[in-house]
Amino acid sequence: MPVGDWQFWVVSVLALAALVAVVRMVVPPSLWPRRFRRKSKGKATTLTVGGRAVGPDAKAGQSKQS
Repeated sequence: MPVGDWQFWVVSVLALAALVAVVRMVVPPSLWPRRFRRKSKGKATTLTVGGRAVGPDAKAGQSKQS
């Protein structure tokens, strides 16, 4: 092995990165160690004040009191 050659190390790092990418696609996240798992996305919710929706996504009928 030409361990003194810089091209050897560049290609080795690229091959290792490709191997990691392939393994991440093949192995399900439940088998990964906790520190390598992606964090789950939070659930989208609406902001309410006094039981009424507020903000840009609020419907006009919901913001008025009956």
